[in-house]
Amino acid sequence: MPKAWSKHEKELVEQALRDEGRKLFERYGLQKTTVEEIARAAKISKGAFYLFHRSKEELYFRILEELEQEYHENVYGVLLHAEGPRRERFREFLRRTIEIMTTRPIYSQITTSDYEYLRRKLPDQTVEAHVKRDFEELGSRFGTWMDKGWMRRVDPRALNGLFLSLFYSIMHREDLGGVGFEAAKELWIDMVSTYLIPEQEER
Repeated sequence: MPKAWSKHEKELVEQALRDEGRKLFERYGLQKTTVEEIARAAKISKGAFYLFHRSKEELYFRILEELEQEYHENVYGVLLHAEGPRRERFREFLRRTIEIMTTRPIYSQITTSDYEYLRRKLPDQTVEAHVKRDFEELGSRFGTWMDKGWMRRVDPRALNGLFLSLFYSIMHREDLGGVGFEAAKELWIDMVSTYLIPEQEER
């Protein structure tokens, strides 16, 4: 990196890349956004961009990971802190998950083509490390509920597959049409909650 840049300046540039990159990705999508556009918006040269990120795909993925952390704090809080019957809390957790995936621009516009493109462009170890972290996060959060007897004890790999199937369904929701997706969503929420969460005895 240029020696003229202080540590603080580098941090400001990195934040600008993430902020401006997110705006452009949300507006134009992953594949139509260019490195030149991101660099120009962040007020650096195209060459300087590559001192921070190896590719626009790497920047995009890091932005997704930051948003995912916000998502974890938002939706998992329903399981930890919300009041009321556990099954209804779990239904709300699922509803919030789907709402975030279908309304936040950078999530809602991800298509199967984008997903496959990203997998081709990113190093295998980057994707594998992310999948591993997601798996461990899911196991940790739901493991607590299982240990307390609040959730049916199931293989964490099955739960991971369950949520991946939801993700793929969201990517293909246009194929179902608006009404079809909404109806399937509510049915999915009800079936999963009923199966995983035993009815809570009234005290």
